Amino acid sequence: MMKKVWSLLIMLIVVLAPLSHMPANAEAVEPDTGPEQQLKMQEPISFPDFSYNSTIEYLGTANGLLYFKVPYSGKSPRNEKKQMLLEYIVTINAKTNTIQWKLPIYGGFNYSDRTFFDEEGNLYSVIGAGLKQPSNETFLYSVSPKGVMKWQTLFPDFVDKISMINNKIIVTYRDEITAVNLDGKVAWKKSFKSRDAQKYSYWILEVASNEILTTKSEFYSAKSVSFDVFDQNLKKKFSFPLNSTSTVEQALKFNNDVYILKIKISKSTKQLVAVGANAKAKWTKKIDPTTATIYMVDGKLMFANNTGFYVLNGKGEQLNHTPLAPLSNSSLGYKVRLDDRYISILPDYMPEGKTALTVLDRKSYKTLYSFASPFTGGEQPVYYDELFIANDNLYMVYFNKLFPLK
Repeated sequence: MMKKVWSLLIMLIVVLAPLSHMPANAEAVEPDTGPEQQLKMQEPISFPDFSYNSTIEYLGTANGLLYFKVPYSGKSPRNEKKQMLLEYIVTINAKTNTIQWKLPIYGGFNYSDRTFFDEEGNLYSVIGAGLKQPSNETFLYSVSPKGVMKWQTLFPDFVDKISMINNKIIVTYRDEITAVNLDGKVAWKKSFKSRDAQKYSYWILEVASNEILTTKSEFYSAKSVSFDVFDQNLKKKFSFPLNSTSTVEQALKFNNDVYILKIKISKSTKQLVAVGANAKAKWTKKIDPTTATIYMVDGKLMFANNTGFYVLNGKGEQLNHTPLAPLSNSSLGYKVRLDDRYISILPDYMPEGKTALTVLDRKSYKTLYSFASPFTGGEQPVYYDELFIANDNLYMVYFNKLFPLK
């Protein structure tokens, strides 16, 4: 079995495109399958105590380090609070390709996709508390750039989102908002529980710098009623009516006059709707149903789906379209990662299509690299945990190891 795995890995390496390949025309880019493939596998770094039933999650870069969440394997030891060891935060020094530090994280259940860094390089994330069973209690925690747990703040329920606004960590769960200071102490709490409680329920979609974006639905039927915007004192600013069959999957405040809603109308229909502060639609744009997350970057809207990567301005006008190879599973789509230089586009799950990773220049949207999926052919497919670009280098997490590829 080991020989088969390593032979597939070698096959993987030789079908990737070289980093020097830079297509001239983004519209015409196809996954590279030409004769110039010459990436070489560098010495791998092994992750500690990896669980083979889970996946290693790349969190991003900070302080010159690559950050990962590594699930713990085996029978979990417990701490003095009876919490289980669930995972490690592991950092890799990008210059030396060695582990800088690792920090054990104890709790009751794992989260994913709820991690960010502040300007000082502190990491913020969440973990199921595990202080009592059964329980949905959740810890928000902060880790210093040196790998020290600075603090943990307990919440009574599952956490939906965490973000940073005005030097406070904003935590939302269901219909409640909590603001946490950078020392872990709660600054304030707000709740929609008492508002129209007998007839309607409110779900928090986003917290902007001075507003709270929500959807309102009938309490028992859960049918959509409206998109409502409140100020920080929970005073309603306006209400935009919704069709009862619509589901607002995401809401963004674009500027003081425009709010962007991503609405699912049916299984095969999604659309973007720009709503003005006068509670009227400014424009509507149909989008592919595989569209997952809308990103607001550099004053523009960005998203990816099975028809490509798009950039729009606040008027809904298309500024860029980069074609992407459709995934073989039409229910899957693409996700987007951003850093100071690059826009990385990759399948939301293990790649089943022709393209494993597409990298664009963040300013010009020109396609810099387009890597053909290296995991087809052979006796069986090879699935990896992560494939990403950081510090101008390509990395792959596979088989409990981080492989720099050059």
